Amino acid sequence: MKKTIFVVIFALILLPAALNAVQVDPASGPYFVGQEIRFSATNYFWDYNPGVIYYGDGTSETGVISSAWKTHVYRSPGRFVVRITAPPGSPGRNTGARGIKTIYPSDETMTITIRENRSIQVSPASPVAGQMTTFTAVNFNTPDNIRWEMGDGTVYRHQAASSPRGGSVVNHTYSKSGAYQVSAYDWNGSLQVAAVSVQVNIGHPNRAIQFSPVSPREDQPVYFEAANFLQPNSIQWNFGDGTREVNGSQIMHRFQQAGTLTVSAKDGTLTHPPVSTTVTVLPENRFITVSAPEVLVNRTVSVSAHNFRGDLILWNFGDGVQESGGHEVTHIYTQSGTFTISARDENGESARSFTVLVTVRGIDDEVLVEVAEIRLDNGKYYKVVPRNSRALYAVLRMKMRGTGLVTGQWIVDGQPYEFINELAIQGELKEIRTRELPGLPVLDPGLHTITLELTRPDQLNVVFPVLKYFVLPYENLVELAAPLNEFVAKEKEIPEFSWLRARGASRYEVAFSGHLYSILYNTPDQQWHEAGTELSFTPTPEIWNQLRRNRWSYWKVRALDSAGQTVAESEVREFKVIVATAEITLNRVTDLEGREVDLSGGVVSSRSDHLLVQGSLKYAADTEFLVLRVFTDELMTDQLVFRDVHKDRELHFETSVPHNGNSRVLFQLLKTSSPAVVVGLHNLRLKR
Repeated sequence: MKKTIFVVIFALILLPAALNAVQVDPASGPYFVGQEIRFSATNYFWDYNPGVIYYGDGTSETGVISSAWKTHVYRSPGRFVVRITAPPGSPGRNTGARGIKTIYPSDETMTITIRENRSIQVSPASPVAGQMTTFTAVNFNTPDNIRWEMGDGTVYRHQAASSPRGGSVVNHTYSKSGAYQVSAYDWNGSLQVAAVSVQVNIGHPNRAIQFSPVSPREDQPVYFEAANFLQPNSIQWNFGDGTREVNGSQIMHRFQQAGTLTVSAKDGTLTHPPVSTTVTVLPENRFITVSAPEVLVNRTVSVSAHNFRGDLILWNFGDGVQESGGHEVTHIYTQSGTFTISARDENGESARSFTVLVTVRGIDDEVLVEVAEIRLDNGKYYKVVPRNSRALYAVLRMKMRGTGLVTGQWIVDGQPYEFINELAIQGELKEIRTRELPGLPVLDPGLHTITLELTRPDQLNVVFPVLKYFVLPYENLVELAAPLNEFVAKEKEIPEFSWLRARGASRYEVAFSGHLYSILYNTPDQQWHEAGTELSFTPTPEIWNQLRRNRWSYWKVRALDSAGQTVAESEVREFKVIVATAEITLNRVTDLEGREVDLSGGVVSSRSDHLLVQGSLKYAADTEFLVLRVFTDELMTDQLVFRDVHKDRELHFETSVPHNGNSRVLFQLLKTSSPAVVVGLHNLRLKR
């Protein structure tokens, strides 16, 4: 029995030690920095002699009794031992066993872990100076009572309800770029709970001005946009032409004068310096033209607007008629007079008005000739055609002063052939042709003449030249190939003359002459040179040296059958043999990337689409200036001028020529001190 009682007493002694723990609220974690946590004693009645609680972070609190909770806030993360200690002489706990107090109070402890889960979010992630940045305090314990230190001297704290600042979300704008340390404190910083910090990097504003079109002209709408500005709704615009506006980030402006201007834009109330760009405004290029400066009443006049930008144009014809139309319109005036036609672009949105004058007249006899000339259809005053040709006509080109009827007649071989009755309008360059079908008479072989006589107005004293065309006695024609008409050759560079095969031909003969009359009429003294069955002929030096220098010479070909009868002839072409007094030398040929191309024998092989040719020239005398013309396949591609040229002084040049696969480049040097004279030639052949 004694043994049993001893065991019971020993168990009762051990039981309070197992229960000596601190009670915590909330009962389970996790627990965080800045959180309010309550503690109390669990096993002892210290109501008459309060104890002390030690929180483990260096702070303590007295007045602990069994019936009350103590509240504490941890300022930093970590593991802390909480201990409640009874004061000396405190009574033990009544066990209730025969009223005997056998248990004495001892310390109560617990270990608590405090974590950090607070953070600061920044939006946008990469803010710039002048931009409003939003800071959000996440998981803070006092979201409405936070102290913010923004790193630039600005502090936000909890204030009166009328102006709540220092809450969980604050907005802040940094005026300068740089790195800033932002800190947020729970409890408005009053409890000195550790701050949560974040570094924010404030960049430079990437502001820019964009505009279109990039090369505007006077009065053309230019559309500007202020990109990445921080106050896009209130930007101060300065267009550099005296115009200032406060507007949004997108704006349109028209510059009224050409030149280079500086356009700037500034964020409304911010202290950022303005952003600027330069705009080069090109001169005005819009204009309008009229089909004729003088028209007749009730006749249609056409008006064209050139380089206008809008689809619709506001037209005013000066006679009370105004309409919206396209770039080309027509109008009929019902009364005579001088009228101003005006046009405003963009259907009148453009402030500029472009005008042209038109005179509307009735028919009168006050007509005078300013220009009047006649030519055959090849542009010359002579032509060789086969019999029954269907493509021969004459052309009158005239420009009149005054408006009225012009009448006259074409005279062929001394006889009236065709009458003309045309209305001539002031300033109009008019072309009048003989009827193209069947064309001029070509039935009779031999020489024919055509001229023009004007009969109205009768006071016109105009004498036209007599044009000549020679009809061959056969309908067949030898078609010439090369060289082309008005070819120029150096006396020491004898060209090859070629033609196409003619129907019924067995052999060919070539004639050269310094006189048009003899080669045109096949006079008995005209020499013919045998070419045989070949379709080309290269003159011998003896034949070549018989031709006159620096004057036009002529050549043609005739085809003969097996019996020696002529079955076809060619037209007559002109060429000139010059005595070169200038030397042209090609020194180097490269492609546009600088790679040198082999130059040998006057032939260059390259796959490049353009070639750069470097050369030099010398002239045998002093002259005021020389002109070097560069022709590629008969098309002039460059013209270079050399001034104050001295005798035998070497002059250098460089030119770019197109390469079309198989091209002939001609360098032609002219002495242009009136009249123009060819003084030097050089040929270059381009091949793939």
